[in-house]
Amino acid sequence: MSTPPSLPPHLSALADRLAPLLGPPAREVGLDVARSRFGEVLALGLAGAPAVEVDSVELGDGLTAERHTPPAPGGATVVFLHGGGWTVGTAREYAGLAARLAVGLSAVVLAVEFRRAPEHPFPAAVEDAVAAVRWALAHAPDPARVVVAGDSGGGNLAAVACRELRAAGGPQPAAQLLLYPSVGAGVDWPSVVAHGASPFLALADMGWYTRSYVPRGHPLTDPRISPLEDDDGHAGLPPALVVTAELDALRDPGRAYATALAGAGVPVTALDLPGVPHGFAHLVALDEACVAALGRVLEAARGLPVFS
Repeated sequence: MSTPPSLPPHLSALADRLAPLLGPPAREVGLDVARSRFGEVLALGLAGAPAVEVDSVELGDGLTAERHTPPAPGGATVVFLHGGGWTVGTAREYAGLAARLAVGLSAVVLAVEFRRAPEHPFPAAVEDAVAAVRWALAHAPDPARVVVAGDSGGGNLAAVACRELRAAGGPQPAAQLLLYPSVGAGVDWPSVVAHGASPFLALADMGWYTRSYVPRGHPLTDPRISPLEDDDGHAGLPPALVVTAELDALRDPGRAYATALAGAGVPVTALDLPGVPHGFAHLVALDEACVAALGRVLEAARGLPVFS
């Protein structure tokens, strides 16, 4: 059973400020309201992004992406899959984070407008994620410098896309950047018990996202939903930067995934950030600790060979 989390004063104040947009649970307000209020959180939390050139790119079969090009691109291309539990949020609403990634990594960022649940349940988003990475591998200026990235549910899609591409035996990204990803089935994790009532990601909303995304009766242990559960193992996947947040229900499965990758011989940088909640990367305009946390993510990512 989740208990109310103990938040530091700066996050308690932020939660109070955002209270009309963070609760009640999505299942109580419905899909349209859940999407609208999450969009409002993103507009507030990602305000003040650096200026980049933005254009729309057709990836085939109706799939599109917003391309964010910084003033001085360094040659890498990042395929970015946004968070929101596969259900809320859009690539356009995440433009402020895509711009920060583009400038912070000196990379072109393709923010993918993948199909969302419940209108398009699993595996539609997986198919779109894989198609977007394949497009980038075929069309990027330097196919050897393509990275797939995502936050939360988008981090799940980034991890799953790598596994799907490995299984297909074709080209893979040079690296994967996973921000507080959803990677493990079940709720019996200490971090879920400690933080499952967090206003920034509550267990009730986690369950609603999953029920919206996964068809009834489909096992949550399917590795295309919970990549931590993959019976084929974790070897042969791209190098990974796995970022977890101390005050996040998803912290423990994320850390377990980093450990599993490393145990299979995958080069892994595991970054566990103190004092910040789930979603800190889209709260940077509202909280200095979240600004510092994203700064550490960008610094760690720049240390990957693909961005050198």
